[in-house]
Amino acid sequence: MRATHHYVDVDELRWFIRVAESRTVTEAAETLHLSQPALSRGLGRLEREVGAPLFDRVGRGLRLNANGQALLEGARRAVSAVDGARQSIGELADPDRGTVNLAFLNTMGPLVVPTLLSGYRPRRPNVQFRLRQGGTERIEQYLLDGLVDLLLISTPGSPGIVWQPLLREPLVLVVPTHHRLAGRSTVRLAEVRDEPFVIFSRGFGMRPTTERLCAEAGFSPRIACEGEDGATLRGLIGAGCGVGLMGPGPAPLPDVVELPVSDPPCYRMIGLAWCDRFMPAAADAFRSFALAEAKPPGTWRPFTLASDSE
Repeated sequence: MRATHHYVDVDELRWFIRVAESRTVTEAAETLHLSQPALSRGLGRLEREVGAPLFDRVGRGLRLNANGQALLEGARRAVSAVDGARQSIGELADPDRGTVNLAFLNTMGPLVVPTLLSGYRPRRPNVQFRLRQGGTERIEQYLLDGLVDLLLISTPGSPGIVWQPLLREPLVLVVPTHHRLAGRSTVRLAEVRDEPFVIFSRGFGMRPTTERLCAEAGFSPRIACEGEDGATLRGLIGAGCGVGLMGPGPAPLPDVVELPVSDPPCYRMIGLAWCDRFMPAAADAFRSFALAEAKPPGTWRPFTLASDSE
């Protein structure tokens, strides 16, 4: 004989909780804006669905019995979970609420990310941002695993990621202040072909970019130090450990000089990336803002928004 499956209605659980917390069925019915017969029928269905009586009849009122006491906390948790899920779903569909999960390269933390977020937050002040950062491979995996909605990244290397450029960032040659080229207005990259390089570790987008640009200049960089943090790498350069190619720093540092490179053209593209899947409305609205408001690729003063004054 096939077993009969019982399905508990969430509204009936709400009614049950209300009756359990009220002095009388009449009071509960009034609070729920139901007729007393409709409420009684709903309680009857719930008792049939759980397979046991939930109340003892005491005079004209109801009192929870042991079965009802056993159900009450579970009913409260179930209703709370449904209400929480409905709220979350509502936030997913509302661009003015919810959370944008954004990951970005470490080197974009000082300038690019603060500029974008400060330009966006006045438009939708109730939207929250949950930020992650790291190297290229790490944050691409965040996106592929569904941990973030969007990436700020140079050209991605993983399949399945959609990418659109936002801007072109110039790269500068960073040298210590006592370096022989420190007083120059521009340099050619080939002029440091024999110098030790301070460079980002593998897994960071600047690593292959540096190697490619050095190859265009006719040499392979001789690596003295490699690391994951731009501030640390700048500190190593300032201490005389070598030279390096980097994006412009957020502020001048006393121990290093940043030199524009005239040959080859040294820059990287920065863009916004996502996967072709459902995206919460808050993240979708931020994506539209970033793609519409960021100046066309090829500009940097440093990063500005199209709505800013020229």
